[in-house]
Amino acid sequence: MAKNTTISVRMDADLKNNAEGILFSLGLTASQAINVFYKQITFRNGLPFPVEIPQKKLNENSKKALGEKNLDEYKTSSELYEELGI
Repeated sequence: MAKNTTISVRMDADLKNNAEGILFSLGLTASQAINVFYKQITFRNGLPFPVEIPQKKLNENSKKALGEKNLDEYKTSSELYEELGI
């Protein structure tokens, strides 16, 4: 496929640097990642992931768990694993 067009995007510098660091660890350049993203949009005829606003309300189970008074606390994960016998 011949590369015959360019896109230009303005974004926060920290966002760009953080994302490009992750892409580098995955062995991808920003251009390659954008190409993958555009290919997935084309294949799926839409965004390749759900776009939604997270619910601000906690579900009932989460509220109950946050209200528990007798929760075990551990200073380290090792303490937890020891009690679990792992």
